Amino acid sequence: MKKSYINSRTTLLIRFVLLALIFVFISCSDDDGGMTDPDEEVNKTSGFVFAVSTSEGALVKYFENIPTGTIDLSDGKDFSRFLVEATHDHALFVRRPDRASGFSKMVVNAGGEVVEEGIIPTLDDNSFAMAIRDSETGVFQDLNTPKIITVFNPKTLDIITTINMSEGTNPEGVAPGYQRLIFRGDDVFAPIGGFDQTGHTSVILHQANVASGTFVGETEREGNGFSNISTFNTFGQNYVDEAGNLYIEDFGSLDGAGLAGRVNKIPAGSNEIDDTYIFEPAPIVNSDNVFLPGFGSFNYIGNGKAIAKVNATVPQPVIDIIESVNGVIGDLSDEQIDEVFDRLFSAESASWCELDLNALTVTPMAGMPQIGAFTTAIYFEHDGDYYIPILTEEENAYYKYSPATGQVGKAFDVTGGTILSAYNIANN
Repeated sequence: MKKSYINSRTTLLIRFVLLALIFVFISCSDDDGGMTDPDEEVNKTSGFVFAVSTSEGALVKYFENIPTGTIDLSDGKDFSRFLVEATHDHALFVRRPDRASGFSKMVVNAGGEVVEEGIIPTLDDNSFAMAIRDSETGVFQDLNTPKIITVFNPKTLDIITTINMSEGTNPEGVAPGYQRLIFRGDDVFAPIGGFDQTGHTSVILHQANVASGTFVGETEREGNGFSNISTFNTFGQNYVDEAGNLYIEDFGSLDGAGLAGRVNKIPAGSNEIDDTYIFEPAPIVNSDNVFLPGFGSFNYIGNGKAIAKVNATVPQPVIDIIESVNGVIGDLSDEQIDEVFDRLFSAESASWCELDLNALTVTPMAGMPQIGAFTTAIYFEHDGDYYIPILTEEENAYYKYSPATGQVGKAFDVTGGTILSAYNIANN
């Protein structure tokens, strides 16, 4: 009997210990800092999202590793559009891909599918200006209320506040609207664009401060020339160097006036464009390029260097037309001027270049094919190299540029549609 009693007590003790261990295990599993289910699905935090355009919209596909050879996007996910305005914390912030009003926060789920995680509503379905500083702070503009920018939380998509920008001036006859929103610390710089198709002839930036939630002021450089065509890189936030200098590009004139596009500098500690800093890349590459001496797709890459697509050559038919009037541009007929611009806009005349912002030099990337001045140009960085789209009559490919060595080579070809964009979701 005594032996049976001891076994009963031992059994009860073992059961008690097991129950306690189970309780501790469950508690740790429920705690955010404890154990997690290895089979739990989580979103991808690295990899690459590629998009191509088709006659019906866009095809989008995720790749876990950097591609080689040829990639086929014909089996990608179909969207009505896929226009990304920012990436942060492995998410893509896009104009809503079904063309509804607002922005969508897109992520890559555990299965490698690009899916919508949340929506930021706007009233205007063409709103596009957005920038994200960090996980807690972003800004966007709803073109339905163009004199206001909205501060939001990129993690939760909650609206934090709005900033009234109505104190800023707008050129007469130009509908207010911002081409970009650019962070430098707590400040947001907002270059104005001519969205009513009239354009204007000054570089104007409004400035707000997200910490105070107020309009700060504006800066202007007269006499160059924005146009209704976007002069800024269509994606990215790389405009500020290590010292805090802010660089803003403008395209120059599009009317044959010969005003070259310029890199504009707002020095660290200043809110004003430095009129003494004059850097015009296109004439440096080709002083004879007077009709379209512009550049675009500017991005700062570090160590005083930037990448940009510079219109570098003048098509021979354009030269022939100008020579027919002995070089006197004012003697060109309206028909000749129309033909000149048709040729300029369709020619593969732009070169990808490295810009030295201190030495004011421009170095074309040897081995990189020339492309049209207005073709798509959204490139991405991976392991210090830049993957740059090349769209020509013969190529639909990405080339790799290594700033450390200056080497250029084809990275991979793309099929299934015309290259639209690509993003490294590990990068902000």
